[in-house]
Amino acid sequence: MLFEIIDILRRGVSLRCPCCGYGRLFKTWLRTHDHCQACGERFEREPGQWFGAVYVNLGLSVLLGLLGSLVAGLFVPLSLSLLLRVGLPVSAMGPLLFFRLSKGIWTSIIFLGEGLYIQWPNR
Repeated sequence: MLFEIIDILRRGVSLRCPCCGYGRLFKTWLRTHDHCQACGERFEREPGQWFGAVYVNLGLSVLLGLLGSLVAGLFVPLSLSLLLRVGLPVSAMGPLLFFRLSKGIWTSIIFLGEGLYIQWPNR
């Protein structure tokens, strides 16, 4: 059971279908497919479902900012003003960098929480 959960989350991180692992989640940089090309699983089950991906994106962006400032503060002595001048643009780029990843992770979480609309593929 635990290995199955880890596998489903890994599929989300790799931007694949959480059900089968073969279909791609995105058709362009910003647009997701409606359903998996391999198994037919619907990715968007209801309007507003992607709102949770915003929180995943926010968490990843904050983590990027915190880790970046910790690493910069530990290895290079920077003044607060220089740290802010470098850290704020990097933190502002976080949501753009993590857009696809957060949607993939959220799709896996929705898949784990709500089950399937189709039968599991034979393994």
